[in-house]
Amino acid sequence: MTTVKGKQNYMNNPNLPNVGAEFEYTPKMIKDLKKAQDNLLYFAENFFHIISLDEGKQKIKLHYCQKRALRKMRDNRFFILLASRQIGKTTMMTIYALWVACFNPDQRILIVANKEGTAIEIMNRIRLAYEELPNWLKPGVKEYGKTAVTLANGTRIGISTTTGTAARGQSVNCLILDELAFIEPHLVDDFWKSVYPIVSASKKSKIFIASTANGTENLFYKLYSGAESGDSNWACDKILWNEIPGRNEKWKQDTISSIGSTEAWMQEFECQFISSGESSLDAELFAKLSSQVKLPKFVFDDGHYLLWDEPKDDRIYVVSVDTAEGLGRDASVIQVLDYTDLRNIEQVATYHNNTISPYNFTEKVYEILQHWGNPLVCIERNNSGGQVVDILKNTHGYENIVSWGAATASNRKNNQLGIVAHTNTKYKGVTNMRYWLNELESVQINDIHLVKELKDFTKHSNGTWSAKKGKHDDRVTSLMWNLIILIDDIVVKYFDVAKYDKNNRPLELQQFDYGIKYFIDPTSMYVNEKNSSNSKTLPVIIGNAQNVNSDMDNLINQGYKPWQM
Repeated sequence: MTTVKGKQNYMNNPNLPNVGAEFEYTPKMIKDLKKAQDNLLYFAENFFHIISLDEGKQKIKLHYCQKRALRKMRDNRFFILLASRQIGKTTMMTIYALWVACFNPDQRILIVANKEGTAIEIMNRIRLAYEELPNWLKPGVKEYGKTAVTLANGTRIGISTTTGTAARGQSVNCLILDELAFIEPHLVDDFWKSVYPIVSASKKSKIFIASTANGTENLFYKLYSGAESGDSNWACDKILWNEIPGRNEKWKQDTISSIGSTEAWMQEFECQFISSGESSLDAELFAKLSSQVKLPKFVFDDGHYLLWDEPKDDRIYVVSVDTAEGLGRDASVIQVLDYTDLRNIEQVATYHNNTISPYNFTEKVYEILQHWGNPLVCIERNNSGGQVVDILKNTHGYENIVSWGAATASNRKNNQLGIVAHTNTKYKGVTNMRYWLNELESVQINDIHLVKELKDFTKHSNGTWSAKKGKHDDRVTSLMWNLIILIDDIVVKYFDVAKYDKNNRPLELQQFDYGIKYFIDPTSMYVNEKNSSNSKTLPVIIGNAQNVNSDMDNLINQGYKPWQM
């Protein structure tokens, strides 16, 4: 124990020594202080604490790969780390920043993250680790805020986000950049222009960068590639997922199953730079799907509504809806998929119209839902999609609407219906769709136009997915929202999963009785045989497409292949 003199505590916190606090040191304390000052790894393994979900507060136990990276941080002026997810890169940055702050006076340490929340989380880790140090080891506190900490030795740790004005005008001795690969492309140039000069002008200032891979069209890829090839003055290191003890093939397969994409695994855990611009479909799969498209059995509504099968009361259907404004640009789309056999999910109907108004489209959605037995429907509620959801629920009393992705706790609590499209839901939607298409090859697509849209649905430099310039992705979006029904936390909400595969993916759904209400004779499509007084018939423009040669010729000219009986 140390004997304390004077006013010790900053803001009455016993873990924050005040400026001017005095301590009586034992010989062991002096020895440990000297060792910690001289040896970064000794400091980390003897005094740095983390909070473990399983074991609570404990001293960190560094793995070999983490020690290797920390040594390179210490010994190099410019260092860039390509890291797998979940290897503790943020912890390593925290260790280094705190070590420099405690034993080097008058330093300016700036930690920059791509998001404000991430930057604050890093500062919270620094504050926690600082408070857990023995008081005799650490300088006292002058300032202790959420975004900046200033110590008695004059060293200051601050945080910022990757904006074009980040760190501009500041004097920085150590710049630490987190997840540089994920800076928005339009911010990269201005950001780098603002931060690089503040350290490059000094011969002693340092820059450390750590990030997960995120494609090839970004600053992180350029800097790391230059370092790896030896064409720059940057030192580099790479930490893969299996360098952490205890991670084996089972851990790998469980993780792939969880994230839903082998490609995501290769990028985020194998540290591979996957080129942006790749199609959502593998070239081989595109050729296969193109050869398997079929002519629809029935064509209605002036060619807007195509059916490859008739509704059956012993099948499991899911409908998805993507709504547009009806101005002749983007299209409003409905997809109907048959999930009875998850090893062969089949597209059985589609509706596509770029001139229909949102209100009229809602009525069309309701009619098609009734025709397919009132199944579950996945509706993107952003923009005009919210109108579709509200009319279906409040006017027609439709109950089978999937709820997913609500951004606020109140909306989740109130079970806000529909799918809320944002960065997270879109990412999960795309990776899940690509898993069932590319990995499992479990989806039979009959619409040639959907196959073509999938081919033009590409990954961009910022990591997002959308159609190539001048192309459309309305059909793809509706397919993506349809397949989200198979994501782990959704499928168990709406179905009883009778069987899972080896990767814990649903293999067999419990049969649901939705009750087919509408007669399926194609010559009287949509006619309610149960209540003829309230029946209504949509205009049948083509009827049975198999028996109309001129219409068949037109469909073939569009790219459809003859129906294989």
